[in-house]
Amino acid sequence: MKTKRTYLILAIAAVLALLGATILPSQAALAQSGGGSGTLTASGDGLAGIRGSGTVTISGNGILWIRDRAGDASIQVSGNGTKSELPSGWIRYAGFQGNATVTGSSVTVALSGYDIRLTASGTGKFVLRGNGTYTVEKGSFSKTGAWMESAEVFTMP
Repeated sequence: MKTKRTYLILAIAAVLALLGATILPSQAALAQSGGGSGTLTASGDGLAGIRGSGTVTISGNGILWIRDRAGDASIQVSGNGTKSELPSGWIRYAGFQGNATVTGSSVTVALSGYDIRLTASGTGKFVLRGNGTYTVEKGSFSKTGAWMESAEVFTMP
C-alpha cells in the first residue's frame, strides 16, 4: 500500500512539474505558444490540471494543488482536507473532499483523485489523465473527448 501511495505522489509531482514548468508557459507566452481561450468542463477519475488565466471551479476527492504565480488570485476552498503551504508557492490540500474556486491571471489548479468535476473559463492549457470525459467550447466551436491514459497537454480552443 505504501509503495502504491509513493508511486501516486511521484506521478502527481511529475505532472505538476509539467504544468508549472515549460509545457505551460506564463500568460504572456501563451499567445506565442498557441495557448487558447474558452471554457472547459470535465468529469472523471484520475488527474485534472489546468494552468492559465481565468476562473477554475473544481470539486472531488483526493489531493488538491493550487499555485498563484502572479500573486493576484482569489482562492476559495470549502470542504475537508489538510492544508499545507509549501515553500515553492504551492498550496496542497491532502485528503481533500470539497470544492474550490480559483480566479487569477496566472494560476495552476490540479486535483488527483476521484469524482472530479472541473469547469474552467479563460486562457490556458490543461491535462486530463485517467478515466473521464471533457468538452471545450469557444463561441460556436465545441470539442468533446475522453481523458487519456498518458499525461498529454491540451490547449483551450
